[in-house]
Amino acid sequence: MPSSCSGELLAERNEAILSRGLVVSQFGSYANPSSPLFETEMEEALTAARAFGTNQVRVWAGRCGSAEADDAAWRQAIEGLCVFSERAEDEDLTLSVEMHGGRLTDTVDGCMRLIEGVANDALRMNYQPLSNETAEEAIGNAHRIAPYVAAVHAQNFVETGESRRSLIREGIIDYAAILQIFRQSGFDGFVEVEFVREEDPIGSLRADAAYLRTLCESP
Repeated sequence: MPSSCSGELLAERNEAILSRGLVVSQFGSYANPSSPLFETEMEEALTAARAFGTNQVRVWAGRCGSAEADDAAWRQAIEGLCVFSERAEDEDLTLSVEMHGGRLTDTVDGCMRLIEGVANDALRMNYQPLSNETAEEAIGNAHRIAPYVAAVHAQNFVETGESRRSLIREGIIDYAAILQIFRQSGFDGFVEVEFVREEDPIGSLRADAAYLRTLCESP
């Protein structure tokens, strides 16, 4: 949807969502402290979250990968997210930073540096596996990030370093193990299908949703 929406349009979109028996798990903003429009993006994201009745807002950190970022880039991201986290906390909202390539959160070390720098419980993470992880590394990283996970963006790959997607149950990432690790840290959030196999998107979506539902419903 457009980055800037009227209250009328937000209400219209929310009604369309509710009429289909759905809820908004998280407002997926592109607010980023590295943006010259960050203050506007922040206000628009908070407005949209209120309109959609969700207590989570997705945010971003940086314009480059963690290895390329200098101290100024880290300082800008941390200071901006400190301000945003305080605003979110005042409104009983959670900010969820996207784990993503090409951003400061492209490694678990980068995620932890951001979390520890902001030091506010209102800042959490959207977990997703990193395409360069091995199965063993994914388990280790899940243990590290587990206390800070607000939502899971599920996707899977046929092999480490290969961007070709698989069904979630068939890839190298063991989601049964990952979700168990998160549960042990108190996770009770949404687990979402983020990407599907290009060869059969509808069939893949149905299969992935059914598999994740089974994992979420299992003790």
